[in-house]
Order: sequence, then C-alpha cells, then structure tokens
Amino acid sequence: MIIYYFFNYIKKKLTKGLKHSGGRNFLGRVCIRGRGGGNKKLYRYIDFYRRLNQYGKVLKIFKDSNRTGRIALILYMSGLSNYILIQKDIKLNSIIYSGSLYNESLDLISNGFSLPLKYMPLFSILSNIESNAGKGSNLARAASVSSLLMSKDKKYGYLKFNSGWQLKLSLNCIASMGAISALYNKDIIIGKAGKNRALGFKPKVRGVAKNPCDHPHGGGNGKKAKPMIPKNAWSTVFKWKHTKITKLANLNRRLYKTIIEK
Repeated sequence: MIIYYFFNYIKKKLTKGLKHSGGRNFLGRVCIRGRGGGNKKLYRYIDFYRRLNQYGKVLKIFKDSNRTGRIALILYMSGLSNYILIQKDIKLNSIIYSGSLYNESLDLISNGFSLPLKYMPLFSILSNIESNAGKGSNLARAASVSSLLMSKDKKYGYLKFNSGWQLKLSLNCIASMGAISALYNKDIIIGKAGKNRALGFKPKVRGVAKNPCDHPHGGGNGKKAKPMIPKNAWSTVFKWKHTKITKLANLNRRLYKTIIEK
C-alpha cells in the first residue's frame, strides 16, 4: 500500500499534461499540415544531467509516449527519485550510478552507469551523451541507438555513431554505458489508420488528387500524373535534395580524419 501511494506521489511531482496544438501557431493558423487529434499524453520530467554522484535502484520501468526508448523510475541513496533513460539489459532492482566523480578501483563500470568520457574504457558502447559538458544529454537518445568510443587524448574523446558520423567531444561530457533499450522498436507495424490517428497524425492527400489551384500536380483528365519534377504545394522541389547539415565543424567527417592523422 505504501508503494502504491509512493508511485502516485512521484507521478504527480514528475509529470505534467501536454497540450495539443494541431499544428497551429499562436495566431491559430496551420503551420504544420497533417497534425490533429491524438490520445492524451503525459510528459515525464527526465534527468538528462545525471550528476548526483550516487548509486540508485530501478523501481519501475515505463513505456513513455514521448520517446521510443524505455524510461525507469530510480530511487537514489539520498532519497531522491527521478526518471531516466535506460539501456538494454537493465531490469527491475538493478543498481546504476550517476555522477561526475568515480573511483574506478571500487567498482567496475557496468551497463547503465552515467559517467564522464574520461572514465569510460576505450571501445565501449555509449548512449545518452552530452555534446557540451553541463548542457544535458542530447545525443544517441532514441531506441537501440548507441555510439562507439574510438579514442581519447588529453582533452577530447572521439566517438563514432550508428549513422557513420564521428564527433569530437570534451572528456567532461557525461555518457551512459550501453545502448538505449527497446531494441525492436523499429519493427513496430502501424497496421491500421486508427492507430496513426491516435498518434496525432491526419491522413495525407496526394497532390495529383487536388485542383491546379491547390497543388502543382493537380488537375488533368483521369488519373494520369503530369510528367514533371515532383514538387510540394509551394512549387519547391522536395526530392533529391540533401538533408544533412554539414555546416557544423564538429560534424564534418574530413575534419575528424585530419585530427586523427595529427
């Protein structure tokens, strides 16, 4: 009974209700098409900093509606409790560590531990990573995503991600050992239109089914499409364009290679 009241108390303190906008801005105009409806959602406050320097115990594991990976309720030795992103193979009553200081001689770094990169062994699988020290983790947070710690020097650690991109990060950035849970999330099949509506997505209307005033592909007799370059409703080409942003220096592969060669 005490555990029941404890979970209800934590639920009230660490959650809030989400308001759906339907793709509309503050003026009430549709800025993102195809959004609307959807089931009610709760937002759970998740600790992306992990700098308590304490051991904690996994009390409960949740499926969060706002992310693909699983989250867990952690109770620390000081009595604090919060939600965190968990790695695969972490079960109920598992012990994890969160902190920026660590004595490697006392205990081995196991799955789920969150520590700065300077404590992590080489060629370890990491996830839930900070791009800047103290900012909070913002890299490798989706289901079954991880990165590989390739090398370290006096100031930086070099990581390779699943996408093939390679980053140079400070050794004070916090990361978690292991890949994010929910390994089979990519195999989920929507199956029916009602499930997509419950997720908050409306049906899409093809351009060739519209009138010429509504879409460049619209109009004509019958169902035959026009022989033209595929465009969106605003007459800009949306196929065959590069989508990766290569302006940032720390995301440039060539820069990473020159650093390693030096």
